[in-house]
Amino acid sequence: MSETFDVISIGAVLVDMIALVDEFPKKDGESFVNDFKLMSGGAAANVAVTCSRLGLKTAFSGKVGKDNFGDILLSDLTRERVHVQDTVIIDKTTNTGSCYICVNKEGDRMIMAYSGAADLLTLNDLPLEALTKAKWAHLSDMRNIASIEALLESDFVINFSMSPGALIAQNPSRAFRLAQHAKLIVGSRDEMSQIFRCSEEELDDITSDFVKEKSGKIIAITKGSEGATIFSDQCVENIPIFKVPVVDTTGAGDAFTAGMLYALTKGRTPKEAGRIAAACSAICIQEIGARSGPKNRKELVRFLRKNQ
Repeated sequence: MSETFDVISIGAVLVDMIALVDEFPKKDGESFVNDFKLMSGGAAANVAVTCSRLGLKTAFSGKVGKDNFGDILLSDLTRERVHVQDTVIIDKTTNTGSCYICVNKEGDRMIMAYSGAADLLTLNDLPLEALTKAKWAHLSDMRNIASIEALLESDFVINFSMSPGALIAQNPSRAFRLAQHAKLIVGSRDEMSQIFRCSEEELDDITSDFVKEKSGKIIAITKGSEGATIFSDQCVENIPIFKVPVVDTTGAGDAFTAGMLYALTKGRTPKEAGRIAAACSAICIQEIGARSGPKNRKELVRFLRKNQ
């Protein structure tokens, strides 16, 4: 493969089945569903789509099943100008993954994910030549990380970044090894506390020390309503949230990650990248669905100008 990409996003592409409820059911209880939506999702695919919308040349690397869901997801990625030819593997034996999401009226969510074919990605499935040429080879929330571990331990040199999510963070030893290779890490306070095996009170100090171990490393820790903190070997920057009405927080972290990748690719400082990332996240949470925004770079620019 001779093409060069700004971002190759590695991980899962899933069908999101979203149920909108007034409140979550209690144990053995039941809640009435006000509306139900079937949408494309998967953390890595969400990052790829948002990066593409912002104008980056983007590819997605992962696995889908040979089924209707797989066809829908690949069509969506192609429509969003995300490269999939020769980077996505179609598995004939395992179904495409899906995600079951319940969203209450406050925009909070409960998620149950079936990885399906996405969990079967091997080193031989990865577009190795393209990954070595990409400005960013980005890994998002994925249960089976053996292929990425093998890649990072091989002779291939890549500019690796990751957003661990719950699936990677829940195995701290393996996640920490990945973190040592990553030039950029975007994770929630809870995820990073798991990876560094520390309390949330200790996290900022430990993260600050960690980024100083290797020049050029950047870590963005998202902290919900408290905003985010960006750590680099030069400075620590606190990024406030944009106050917007919250409809659905699904995909907020993926939008933040895409904003960081976009801004850093364009040569922005860590602080500037954090503000752009926060804007992407704020746009996303105002609508239902993990890919609800930004729809394009113009929308991002308008939002930032409006909220100067």
